[in-house]
Amino acid sequence: MNRFFSLNVDCQRLRRLIALACLSPHFHGYAQAQAVVLPPAQEPVYHSVFEGYQAMTEPQMTPWRAANDTVRDVGGWRAYAKEAAAANAAATTPAPQPSTSPTGAPKP
Repeated sequence: MNRFFSLNVDCQRLRRLIALACLSPHFHGYAQAQAVVLPPAQEPVYHSVFEGYQAMTEPQMTPWRAANDTVRDVGGWRAYAKEAAAANAAATTPAPQPSTSPTGAPKP
C-alpha cells in the first residue's frame, strides 16, 4: 500500500507538524498577543430612534367651493398654464450672441 495514503502515516505526520508549529517563534508571538489584556469597553449608550419623533398631522382641509373660488379669482386653469409655460420658456432661453464675429470684426 502506498504510504501517502496510509491513515496511520498521515496522522503521525500531522502530529509532527503540529508539534513543530507549537515550537516555532511565530506561534509563541501569537500566543503572547492573545494574552494581552484589553481595557474594559465602555457600556453602550442606548438612543431610541423615536427620540424627537413628530407625529404626522393632517393639513387643514379647505372646502371645495372655497378652493374653486380661489382658482376662479386667480384666473382659472389658464393662469396655471401660463405660469407653467413661462417657467419652461425661462429655462430654455438661449444665451445671448456676442456682437462681434470670431475674427473680431463687428457683425453686420
